[in-house]
Amino acid sequence: MKLARVLSGPAATAIVYFVLAAGSVAFARFSGGVAMAWTASAFLAGRLIHLPEQRWSAWMVPCGVASALATGLLGLGWFSAGPFAVINIAEAAGAAWLWRRITKAFWPYDTLEWIASYYIGIALMLPLLTGALAACAGWLTLDLPLVENFTHWIIGHSLGLLACLPIFHYVFARLSRGRSFLPSTAQLPLAAVVVGSYALLTFLVFTLDMRALLVFPLIYLVVSAAVLPGSITAILPVIMIGVGGGMTILGQGPIAGMEMDFGDRIQFFQLYLGVSVFAAFPITCERLRRMAEMRTMQRRIAALEAGQTLP
Repeated sequence: MKLARVLSGPAATAIVYFVLAAGSVAFARFSGGVAMAWTASAFLAGRLIHLPEQRWSAWMVPCGVASALATGLLGLGWFSAGPFAVINIAEAAGAAWLWRRITKAFWPYDTLEWIASYYIGIALMLPLLTGALAACAGWLTLDLPLVENFTHWIIGHSLGLLACLPIFHYVFARLSRGRSFLPSTAQLPLAAVVVGSYALLTFLVFTLDMRALLVFPLIYLVVSAAVLPGSITAILPVIMIGVGGGMTILGQGPIAGMEMDFGDRIQFFQLYLGVSVFAAFPITCERLRRMAEMRTMQRRIAALEAGQTLP
């Protein structure tokens, strides 16, 4: 439990945020402008969701410093570090704020409305707003092209929030309760089989230059979301990023063989990952809703059997 508090504390969060931001700034600025792949906002938003809003500043300030350091040291320079740090942190805070509001309004009984609000508000409208601010900031400070950077920001940040925010939300939900986000001891044999077979399937698909095979990891993820616990399902997109993304960067697989620039191929992989999560996430939400209803029904049955008055 002490380890969980340390991992979810401001210092550890800022360190991981810096690693994610520095990795994006150093390796995903394929056109020389803004990063075309971004997961740091999803990471910070996943932490803020599980904190009272009056405590957010204790996490936002060190992560803002981390963002500025990443931009200043490895990215667009110190002149742009401040504005981009403010925009990045505001994006993460906005995503967390929207998540909490739509959850309060719709969860767990109106899952369709919750999912639609998540896709439209967090994965679309928020990156559009921050992308406009970032494109203007880049144009004013470094004379970067407006439309190109606006497009790259939207794609990278939107897909980062869409694909990674549910994963980080799950991780910090477990850590905030002092629990491990890894599968339990009883689930380890099943987790080993599922994760191992998914990693092998992904490796085989990205070994061959046949784009039609990309449907199989997607179907595997969707089916897993319908029948497996979240502790196992949350690992599968990480496997996809590590295996599929790594092989794409190394020039292997169906996406790497596309006749487009390297940066566009990386963003296409992000799109593929985002579509996979897009297809699996509603199923996970519906499964969680049904499990919540089942627990409520079991409590009511137990109360009736004990002769208690139902609330």
